Amino acid sequence: MTTQRIFLALILFLLTISCSSSDGSEGSKFVAVMENDSQVELVEAFVQQPNMEVVELPRQVYAGDSFRAVVSSDGGLLGSIKIFDRSTPLLLIANDLLSSQVAVPIEQQSGVVMMELSITGINWRVTEVIAVKILERPVKVDRIYRTQEMIRIATDGTSYAEEADLRRQQAKTYSAHRYTSEFMQIPVVGEVSTFFGDMRAYENGPPSNSHSGVDFAAPKGTRVSASAGGYVIYSATMPVRGTSVVIDHGSGVFSGYHHLSKVYSPVGAWINAGEYIGEVGSTGFSTGPHLHWEVLVYGTPTDPVKWLESGLSLNDLH
Repeated sequence: MTTQRIFLALILFLLTISCSSSDGSEGSKFVAVMENDSQVELVEAFVQQPNMEVVELPRQVYAGDSFRAVVSSDGGLLGSIKIFDRSTPLLLIANDLLSSQVAVPIEQQSGVVMMELSITGINWRVTEVIAVKILERPVKVDRIYRTQEMIRIATDGTSYAEEADLRRQQAKTYSAHRYTSEFMQIPVVGEVSTFFGDMRAYENGPPSNSHSGVDFAAPKGTRVSASAGGYVIYSATMPVRGTSVVIDHGSGVFSGYHHLSKVYSPVGAWINAGEYIGEVGSTGFSTGPHLHWEVLVYGTPTDPVKWLESGLSLNDLH
């Protein structure tokens, strides 16, 4: 067979994949072409049926938690999950397996929400809608008496807006590598002073906002390590969180280390789990030396405790 005939055969093979039978069903096709009175026959080109099967997906989850969705699809190339008025990608993690990390916003009300899973292959797309129950998260109120610097930050009219813009920029892009750590590590030796989701009340005022991470009280200068491997995407000072390091772990998963007194790691550096990245401080909106540790999924804060090994007690480690 000449090079030209091989090329024509390839063209026809691709065309069979993009076509359907007259009754709308998809299946095996047989194609023949006449060239110079010679017939080039292509063996049957099999067109895969659209399919999707949910492999891993919780049917109920607490507000502020994150979960992993895994679907199987023979021939699926890419996909997405739509929930909480946002879309996150389903990434190919193995042959016929796609996965995504999904964050439930801490402010999400309890009740049933609908999640749309979509998978796209060659010339096909399949969608399934699944109900997920959101459970109310139990929280306590943490009353804080602010320093003059904290009051200045809260009332200057620009710090929170600038920080929100920085946070959006940090979550705007994420690295192509896949998050593979089974568990994260606790980043510092210290006592937990505030848990994720606890409400903050300032002086004698009412509770106003939920805590976006876990606070570890520790002496200034205590070394802080990366909770998982990844690339440093931020290593500078933020208006509210103070001197900070943010690490991109892949698959839309980020961790943040805030109120530091010193940073070791420059932007772009690859950091291994457990490698030291800075020292505890009290910079930014802070009452005293501590580490504010965050774990985010596509920019949404989630409970860092749920990323640790099951049964591990934070307060057992101080």
